[in-house]
Amino acid sequence: MGAKKQNGGDEAPESWEQRDSGSLPLPPSRRRERISEVDTGELRRSDVKARIVAQGDLRPVDLADLALVMGELSRTVRLGADEEDVLAEYVAAFARLLHGRRMVVRIVDPVSGAVDLVRSTGRIVSAPPERIRLTARALAAAGLSLEDATGAGIEVVHEYVPDLHPSSRGVDAPLVADGVLFGSLQLEYEPDVVPPTGDESILQVLATQLAGALARSRARQEATYLSGYVARLLDHANVPIVVIDRDRKVQVVSEALLRVLGRRREELVGQDFIRLVPEPERGKLLPAVVAAMRGRAMDNFEISFPRADGRVARLSTNLVSILAPDGQVEGVIAIGRDLTELRRLEHQIVQAEKLATLGQLAAGVVHELNNPLTSISVYAEFLHRKYAQRESEPGDVEKLRRIVQASERILRFTRDLVTYARPASEEPRTLDIAEVLDQAVVFCEHVIAEASATVTKHYGEVPTIQGVRGQLHQVFINLVTNACHAMPQGAGQLTLTTCERDGGIEVRLKDNGSGIPAEQIETIFEPFYSTKGEGKGTGLGLSIVRKIVQQHGGEITVESLLADGTTFIIWLPG
Repeated sequence: MGAKKQNGGDEAPESWEQRDSGSLPLPPSRRRERISEVDTGELRRSDVKARIVAQGDLRPVDLADLALVMGELSRTVRLGADEEDVLAEYVAAFARLLHGRRMVVRIVDPVSGAVDLVRSTGRIVSAPPERIRLTARALAAAGLSLEDATGAGIEVVHEYVPDLHPSSRGVDAPLVADGVLFGSLQLEYEPDVVPPTGDESILQVLATQLAGALARSRARQEATYLSGYVARLLDHANVPIVVIDRDRKVQVVSEALLRVLGRRREELVGQDFIRLVPEPERGKLLPAVVAAMRGRAMDNFEISFPRADGRVARLSTNLVSILAPDGQVEGVIAIGRDLTELRRLEHQIVQAEKLATLGQLAAGVVHELNNPLTSISVYAEFLHRKYAQRESEPGDVEKLRRIVQASERILRFTRDLVTYARPASEEPRTLDIAEVLDQAVVFCEHVIAEASATVTKHYGEVPTIQGVRGQLHQVFINLVTNACHAMPQGAGQLTLTTCERDGGIEVRLKDNGSGIPAEQIETIFEPFYSTKGEGKGTGLGLSIVRKIVQQHGGEITVESLLADGTTFIIWLPG
């Protein structure tokens, strides 16, 4: 049997868990007290010595007593106790079993191999060695060679070196379990006491039992630490992660995934992973999970997950097999990347391209309509004047008048539409803000009609401004449209007000809609932020509105209360 340090020995074959990143180092040991005495519940040292002198030689340990003590330890040492508590329980029980003997236990640090912890049943008078020190006799009794001892960092001596009294004799034994050196166990006797026959054999048994208990305790602590470390790593990683077992049940969910889905951990853990996605997606996800369960990784696998708010999150996912020590697949870890915002932006870009194409088409249609509309307007006006001069039926004259008005309105609308569609490079001109507002309202007549809203205008005496007509049209069309969407159907009241302020003009657009929550007031002008819900807005309108106003040297603010409407206030320099 060979002994080695905790992290020493031959390296295990490389597995997928160890590639690139290497193994996870354990934290350094944090001892409550490096050197201390263990309370054994016995009399004071002087009283024990007096009894020993009175009784003569020490009594050999009975095997029945040994079995009794080991049974007691199996009941009293709690599962999950740390290494120091386990050591204290065992040393105290051993001391009660071995009446009249003194005991010293040294534990080595699993990384450095240096003595890290010393526990004794008496006061140590010698300087504790930095390395484990054992007699050649103890090594031979444990079946260790000199090479084993040297490789484990053990100092080998021919005679026992006492710790509790300079003239004491003693015996020692290594604490070895599964080829790992944990430390040493020493029995020390009073100077005039003859060691009982069989103590060395008993010490070997006790050392084996203590080494096994320490190995189990250390393994539990390391497993708990590693489990907690991995759980914290997964939970705090800013990446959507889910771990499923062979039955497809969700075992671990990262905090990032919970944020993406807007759900609580207990809603997902224990659920069938396949059932977390919508029905149309399951036919695509199931084969990917089955492939990963068979050891084949699936990269950049895009899937949809329903969110708690009813929307859908898109995740690009890598499915990787989790291997057991025997090489069998025991689960799958899915590491995702949230593509929801990216897909939404791509959709908005497509929609913007469609609108741009539609705008070009509309401009061409308007151009084609202008010629026949001009003819209709001219001929209608000619017929209207002709019939009005004769004694014609009043109804016919009125019909012709309405034709003239309608054709002129269409022509005016087409001219304004072309003006609105002009590139933003148009030079600023002197504008009447009331005229710009009226034209914007005309553009929005269909939206206003759909909302059955009423528009009230209060225009004050204000100076003209320098601006780009098409851009200001865009500002007011966006604000009027938003107001119509927010106001109650059939009861909307939109008020447009202009007045002079600070050498410029102030325009107010007030609606009686649902209002904007206070926590959203600061964010409504941010790009891609929308309160209209999925598919009902791009979230670009108000950010563009603010940019246009700022380019005109002005500013835009908003006042709003929930259930009490919203007022947008625009100031433009005169």
